[in-house]
Amino acid sequence: MYATVADMTARFGETQMIRLSRPEDRTAETVDEVKITTALTDATAVIDGYVRGRYLVPIASPPKEIVRAACILARYDLAQGEHTDPSEEMAKSRKDVITWLENIAKELIHLDVPAAALVGAAVGSGPRMSDRDRIMSRDSLRGF
Repeated sequence: MYATVADMTARFGETQMIRLSRPEDRTAETVDEVKITTALTDATAVIDGYVRGRYLVPIASPPKEIVRAACILARYDLAQGEHTDPSEEMAKSRKDVITWLENIAKELIHLDVPAAALVGAAVGSGPRMSDRDRIMSRDSLRGF
C-alpha cells in the first residue's frame, strides 16, 4: 500500500475518517481501520494499473504525490456507500488524480522512481532464423 490509515487521518482529519469508515454508527469514536485499509489497497491497485508500464510496481518508497493520490482515491471510495455519495470536491479531486495518472501513463509526467526494465527483445527487431528446412523450394516444386 502506498498510504496508511495514519496518512489518511493526517490529510483529512480524524472526524472525517470516522464518518467515512463508520457511516452507520453516529456515536463511533474510532476509525474502522479495516475498511480504510481495504480502500487504500484498492487505490494502490488503481495507481499500479496506470504506472505499471513505466515503473516497477509496487513502488518501494512512493513519493509524496503517490501517497496523496492513494489517499484521495481511497477517500472517494469510502464516501461511496448505500446512503452516502462523495461530495463534489471529492469527485473533482478524484478526477484530477485520474488525469494525473493518465499523464504518467502517457509519459507526460515523470516520477522520481526506478523505471521498469524492458523484458525481451522488441517485436520486429533483429534477424530471425528458422529451425526447419523449407518444405517448398525451387527444387521441390520443379516440374509443377
